[in-house]
Amino acid sequence: MNTFSWSVPETDPGIATALRTLAEEYPFKETAGGTAALHFRKGDALNVENGEDGITVTYDTLASALRGAGLALAGQTIRGEKCAFDLFGVMLDNSRNAVMTLSYAKAVLRRLALAGYNMAMLYTEDTYQLPDEPHFGFLRGAYSQAEVRELDDYAAGLGIELIGCIQTLGHLGIFLRSAGSRPVRDTANVLLADEPETYRLIEKMIAFWSGACRSRRIHIGFDETHDLGRGKYLDRHGWVRSFDLFNRHLQQVCALCRAAGLQPMIWSDMYFRMGSKTQDYYDTGTVIPDDVKAAVPPDVSLVYWDYYHQDPSVYDRMIEIHQSFGRQPLMGSGLWTWFRLTYDHGQTAARVVPCVESCRRKGIREFFFTLWGDDGAYCGFDSAFAGILWGAELAYGRDGQDAGRLDCVSRALKCVSYNQAMTASEMNYQIPGQDNGVGTLSVMLWDDPLLGFGWRKLKLDQPEIRRDFLAALEKPLSCLNELPYAAAAGRLIQAKLLLRSRLLAAYAKRDLAGLRAVREQDIPAVLAALEQFALEFRAQWTAHYKYSGMETVQVRLGGQQVRFRELDLRLQELENGVIASIPELEVPTDGRCHPSSLRYVDLAAAGLF
Repeated sequence: MNTFSWSVPETDPGIATALRTLAEEYPFKETAGGTAALHFRKGDALNVENGEDGITVTYDTLASALRGAGLALAGQTIRGEKCAFDLFGVMLDNSRNAVMTLSYAKAVLRRLALAGYNMAMLYTEDTYQLPDEPHFGFLRGAYSQAEVRELDDYAAGLGIELIGCIQTLGHLGIFLRSAGSRPVRDTANVLLADEPETYRLIEKMIAFWSGACRSRRIHIGFDETHDLGRGKYLDRHGWVRSFDLFNRHLQQVCALCRAAGLQPMIWSDMYFRMGSKTQDYYDTGTVIPDDVKAAVPPDVSLVYWDYYHQDPSVYDRMIEIHQSFGRQPLMGSGLWTWFRLTYDHGQTAARVVPCVESCRRKGIREFFFTLWGDDGAYCGFDSAFAGILWGAELAYGRDGQDAGRLDCVSRALKCVSYNQAMTASEMNYQIPGQDNGVGTLSVMLWDDPLLGFGWRKLKLDQPEIRRDFLAALEKPLSCLNELPYAAAAGRLIQAKLLLRSRLLAAYAKRDLAGLRAVREQDIPAVLAALEQFALEFRAQWTAHYKYSGMETVQVRLGGQQVRFRELDLRLQELENGVIASIPELEVPTDGRCHPSSLRYVDLAAAGLF
């Protein structure tokens, strides 16, 4: 890779600081004077142009200047790019077991800067340390305040605003299951409102982030608190209108933020749910009373999150309802990494494109992508850089269709090849007529070999669906050398699909020779694939995250191994006449009988887990 020298005297100090930080990994070299290969000029838009004296990056913001540097690394020339958003960032989920190591978080920040982002949120439910709260973040890889300060210093050097994204009402189920949380527990997931001990705890949360980050903004959560006031609070105080209790708690938390010099934002969904007859966030007929809107503290920003709609008119209408609160919302879109083994571009693109278009029409100036890790954070995060780079293309006014350009950029930024990430994404096969809220790969990863909940839900008893799914796996497996974790996942799912199809066919005919082949060939193949996947899972986890949290998926994989050995034993017993049948394999597929969700816990057992 060529060295890109830049001259200290002619470079803006903010850009110079960032280039020095980026030089830890990328070939930027500062010179005190003389001939430079990379020049930065202030202008009205982003241009990257080759000239006789080197490459000139014309920029309008620090973020665009660093994006220009990234494009220069990739040998790209462009004219007239301009970001649609003043604040453009990502939210990194550090709560679904996976807490990024400082070294990996810094690598992510470097790539964000070179892609043109200027904000990063750290989503932390209980994964940070609070004084005199030993149960908070216990064995969860929780960040110390010193660690977050180090990340904040690093982000600031790259022109990135680091914002704490926490929870001060709901989504605290891990902490609230501890004995030490009883004084502040309303329900299994929600804090006890109007309780002094609760606000002493929240004050510590706010003090942590106020002291850790330069940013005076903080995301305080408040989403999906469906059972607010319906546990211990109801026993103590009786029924209170949800709107009123929600706003009263918000007002008290905002007062604590104000005292710490912080400006809060919240997820907006509960206002919509409480005003909807069906408790649906996206009910555009929701009724939010004027007195409720008036009671929302004026310094609170609302974050409209939507990762699901493909109709631009839904985004338009939802933004308009948010604006009726008398404030412009932030937009939280999504790069689909949750319930996925790899980034899913098909699901992402169908939703992000209309979202960005609507935000442009409605004048939204603050936008970020979430990268959730629901159900154990087992998505190989390196594949997500494809979505991060693609999303930046859209924000800067391009259509994201130039895969060749994106592949060049991904390689220059030392990400996994964009093309390989797209190939891995194709393994997330879309079953016709199915809602792919949970990816098909994940369903089959966790599907039990005897119970077959996922097999039934995905209608894999239908030969044409099974054939197309296997075909979707086959091509990527030959060309994923940069994503060994994805390749191992694909091979494991392939082996499981083949085993179950042969198992059911042989069992239906009581073909003992066929069942013996399942025992002697298919089960060993699956166990070998499980072992390889477990090794690749551990390798990608330890490259990205603290060790805490890895045990969840390892326990699941160990359970899978035991269940396949159980299948082997049952087939032996059947062959030897010890048992006359395997009842689980005789239950017919019934479209009415499948889990309402397709998480691991729903697929691994039929009873209590």
